[in-house]
Amino acid sequence: MLLPALLASVIVAQAPASPASRAAETLGLGPVLDSVTHQGVTYAALGRGGIAVLKLEGASPQLLRRLEEGRRFVRLVVVGQSLLAIEQREEAHAFSLATPEQPQPDSLASALGATRDLTVTAVKDGDVTLSGGDTAGLREGSRVRVRTQAEREVVLEVIETRENSALARLGRGETVRVGDSVVVTDAPATARLFFPEPGVPHLRYGFHARPFLALDATTRLGRSARAGGLLLDAFVAWRPGELPLVLSAQLEPVGFGLGTGLRHTPGSAYVAAAYATDFLEVGIGAGAQFGQKECFPELDPDTYEAIEGKNVCASNAGLTVQQVLRLGALDGFHIAWSSSILSRENQFRFGSGRGEVQVPLTPSLSLFGAGGGSASGWNFGELGVRSFLKGTGGAGTTVFSASLGIVSLSDGTGEALTGPSVSIGIERRP
Repeated sequence: MLLPALLASVIVAQAPASPASRAAETLGLGPVLDSVTHQGVTYAALGRGGIAVLKLEGASPQLLRRLEEGRRFVRLVVVGQSLLAIEQREEAHAFSLATPEQPQPDSLASALGATRDLTVTAVKDGDVTLSGGDTAGLREGSRVRVRTQAEREVVLEVIETRENSALARLGRGETVRVGDSVVVTDAPATARLFFPEPGVPHLRYGFHARPFLALDATTRLGRSARAGGLLLDAFVAWRPGELPLVLSAQLEPVGFGLGTGLRHTPGSAYVAAAYATDFLEVGIGAGAQFGQKECFPELDPDTYEAIEGKNVCASNAGLTVQQVLRLGALDGFHIAWSSSILSRENQFRFGSGRGEVQVPLTPSLSLFGAGGGSASGWNFGELGVRSFLKGTGGAGTTVFSASLGIVSLSDGTGEALTGPSVSIGIERRP
């Protein structure tokens, strides 16, 4: 008869302002679920777990000791010289969802075994194959947490299931490896379009070529000419170890003009070291600017007429100090800028400047606009798209770029070569 009475008493409400509650609040013990007093000693079941033994006499309460702190008791009863403590416990039950509309009782061991030891078995072009499928309780739309070997966690959404395997899709910038552990979760997917957190790649290199046809081009003698040229970017960037440091070398860019009999070879190149994180890169470097000299006939100081056989030539070539900046994610939304200061005989001058804005459109496609110019004679502007041909931003990724724009080469003698360009670029991250 005692046990039913004790169980029934669990639902009895406790006075919110009992002496034991006030004492526990004073002592910082948290809420009290139940309390009893025996021979001047108060026993309080704490919401945080355990039983507090208290002395409430005197000006301030005293904590004598705490019992069973790792267990949760919800009811205390003194019976003779014994303290009975009723403990609250949780019990799990399993139901099979083989037929979702008709859940059936199942063994707990079977349910736990179905989702235990899931792993990544294959990764290809952003698709992740998991070792469990329908039999592991995975369904289309389920989410799984992957603990990567790089100690990062990503939450992926399952897009396809089979009997013994499932397929999930990596978000922009996310990477996993074969063998990574997987657990089912209710957490939201971690993929972010504008501000992914892929980390800075350890190595990347690539090029962007802008062939163009020059409009209204003329030769040295002023005759019409079918002319064109190429403006080429090429770069390599290396991150040593796990340091927030990137060392880079870049042709930014180099131009070649053909078809007029006049030489056009403007360009800029530099090496730089930058502090680099997921959303910021800032650095400094050294480089050079080069191109053909621009020559004009020397004028007689009295008559201001050209002196035959004498020319005055000027060059905007020389050593430069380079600045680089990126605000935002490399594979997400970002604004990038690089510029140089040209060192001349007795002064510093503007050397070059170029910028880029990238806006992600889908998990694999981005829109970008870029442009720039230099004192040595190259200028361009373009609008294009970037797409992941392979991978999602980490190792093994290949990025393809295509753009439309305009290019101008204005170094050397004669008219500038200017015309529309159709450009392509490739970036690799081995």
